[in-house]
Amino acid sequence: MFETILHGAMVVISIVLIILCLLQSGKSDDIVNALTGQSSNLFAEQKERGIDLVMSRMTMILAIAFFVIAIILRMD
Repeated sequence: MFETILHGAMVVISIVLIILCLLQSGKSDDIVNALTGQSSNLFAEQKERGIDLVMSRMTMILAIAFFVIAIILRMD
């Protein structure tokens, strides 16, 4: 019973993690600008605000939960 609940949670967390990763804004433009020599604010201090901060924290929390559940399932 407990193992079934954990498997279900693992599937839900996996789907939500995929969605959150796809919704986050890309940061690759800064890297491309730095490599090509275009002017960029790569080294400027930019903090996440608003929905970006919430999504970043949710991704981190769900990723930790994913690995904890994976370890628990592996121990059984």
